[in-house]
Amino acid sequence: MNYIRIGFAIVGLTGILNGMPVAVNAQAPRTFPIQIILQQQFNQGVQQLKQGNFQEAIEDFDNVVQTNPRFYEGFCLRGLAKSQLGNYQAAVTDFNQAIRLNPSHADAYHSRGNVYATLGDTSSAVADFEKTIKIDPKFVDAYYNLGLANYRQGNHKQAITDLNKALKLNPNLAEAYGNRGLAEYALGNKRSAVADLQKAASIFRQQGDNQNYQQTQAIIEQFKK
Repeated sequence: MNYIRIGFAIVGLTGILNGMPVAVNAQAPRTFPIQIILQQQFNQGVQQLKQGNFQEAIEDFDNVVQTNPRFYEGFCLRGLAKSQLGNYQAAVTDFNQAIRLNPSHADAYHSRGNVYATLGDTSSAVADFEKTIKIDPKFVDAYYNLGLANYRQGNHKQAITDLNKALKLNPNLAEAYGNRGLAEYALGNKRSAVADLQKAASIFRQQGDNQNYQQTQAIIEQFKK
């Protein structure tokens, strides 16, 4: 079956930044003045990321990791900024370094998985999302992205299982309802598919996301034919 695609993209940047403490903490060098400078550079880089100033963020995180080459969070966020500019291989290199320095860094695995998914390497993306969840069983974006990756691979039942877990953690994740609806439709469960897409459309409308609302409504009409 040829699936009808919808604009439910992978997620990553917002979730990571929302959970990012604006501090360097124990990863910083112990020399007090250097620690202050490092914290300022790191905080500035985080703000540049939030504002979409990705090249400026890279420059700030360059300074951070040059000052403290063991500061894994600096590598992870520099990789995130590079990925937003489409520098995917350079981003993977930074995520790899973050993981080498901290093998339990869930954000680094998740962000690397997003890059692999963008590059079409779905198997590697699935492995990274699964590793993310193993480290942090409440990482809602990882469940969602794992579900999306499994959907793209044609593993529709597994995609539904993953999206169910994402929705259990975040019942207002419209994209998860939308993709679960597509997976249901691919399995021939038309009624469940329409119900999920209607739920997604309702949430998109509440959130003021008119583009995804209109797109979802159009797919609902196609499914009803």
